[in-house]
Amino acid sequence: MAARVATWLAIAVGGTAGALAAWGSSGNAPAAAPASSVELPLRPLGAIAAQVSSSRTASAVKPASQSASATPSATILSADRASPASPIPISSATTRPPAPAPAADLLPLPISKDKLLREEMRCDQRKAESCIVAARSYETGSAGLTDAEKAVKYRKIALTVWISQCDHNSSLACATLATMYRAGSGVPQSDRNADALFARARELCRFNDAPICHELPNP
Repeated sequence: MAARVATWLAIAVGGTAGALAAWGSSGNAPAAAPASSVELPLRPLGAIAAQVSSSRTASAVKPASQSASATPSATILSADRASPASPIPISSATTRPPAPAPAADLLPLPISKDKLLREEMRCDQRKAESCIVAARSYETGSAGLTDAEKAVKYRKIALTVWISQCDHNSSLACATLATMYRAGSGVPQSDRNADALFARARELCRFNDAPICHELPNP
């Protein structure tokens, strides 16, 4: 008992050297120290001194880096704590495919004044497609002339013609108007109006199997 007391006193007062002296005087072998759960490699003093010096130099930067590194850790922790069975929120809004351009917007434009004049004459004969072609020509200047007022005028004529034809049970006119509203071509974009006009076109197709009936989108 006296030897053990002397050993602990030597460790407290003299450190390792005192402990060795005390163990030598007691004649008993020192008890084995409990094994550490993690074995740390011994580093040279030069490496430790260099680390201390660098840590002092970067003392102003270290807190910022610590706070920056803490953010991902907190995020990962919160993700780990999340229940694996928790549902992933899914947006209820459905994404529509890009609306196709109306057929009249794909027709070739006149490149001369004579050809533009012929399209205007057809528009006067209530040919809605020719009205759109003339309007686009005046908007782009394809025939060398630009006129915003005439472009608006011809688009209004085409719209009036198609509305009248749709009211008189033309599935093609209703589908054309629906496509215009879907794409916002010449009219304010409105999916609600487009859906209503496509529904009317499908209803008309029940009584008249026009070629457009095979091109209507599914409801």
